[in-house]
Amino acid sequence: MSSVIWMIYPLVPGSFYGLSVYFLCIPDKYADDYMKDVVNEYYGMKIENVPRFIMIPYASDNSLRWKNLLFFIFAVLLVWFHYAIMLYCGLKMHFNMKQELKKFSVSNQNLQKQFFYALLVQSLGPTVFLVIPIAPTLLVPLLYPFLNMEIDWQTGWLYSIMGIYPPFDSIAFILIVAEYRKVIIRMWSIR
Repeated sequence: MSSVIWMIYPLVPGSFYGLSVYFLCIPDKYADDYMKDVVNEYYGMKIENVPRFIMIPYASDNSLRWKNLLFFIFAVLLVWFHYAIMLYCGLKMHFNMKQELKKFSVSNQNLQKQFFYALLVQSLGPTVFLVIPIAPTLLVPLLYPFLNMEIDWQTGWLYSIMGIYPPFDSIAFILIVAEYRKVIIRMWSIR
C-alpha cells in the first residue's frame, strides 16, 4: 500500500501547482496589455491568440497583484518543501548507512558508498539545471518597483539548459559508480 501512495504522490504537488497556475495566473486585461507588445514584437502574434498564463506581481501603480504574488509564494513553498524532504531523507540515509555498512564486506561498502554519492550528485542535478537558471527570471520581476527598470528577457536559453539535465543523471551515475565506469571503458576500448 505504501508503494502505491508513493507512486501517486507526484500527482499531489503537480495538481496543486497546476491548479494554482490555472486559478491564480489566468490572463486578465492588465496582463494582456502589459505583454501584448512583447508577444507581437518577438513572435508576431496577437496575445489573444496565444495560450498563456501570465505572472505579473505588480500593477502599473506598483501595488501588489495578490493573485499572481500568491502563485509565486505557493510555487516557492512547494520547491522548498521538496528540498526539505530531500535534505531530511539524504541525512537520514547517510546516518543509517554508516551503521549498516559496518555489516557488509569492504567491496560491498565501497559499492554502497558509490551509489550514495551518485544519488547525492543526481539530486543536485535539478538544482543546477532547473532551479538556479530559472531563479533570476522569477525573482527579478519581484524587484521591479525597487529597480525601476523595464525587464524583457528571452527565456529560450532555459530550454537548452533543461535539456542537459536528463543525460547529466546517467553520466553522473556512470562516472561515479566504478562498475558502470569499467563496463563503459571496456565497450570503448573494444572499438
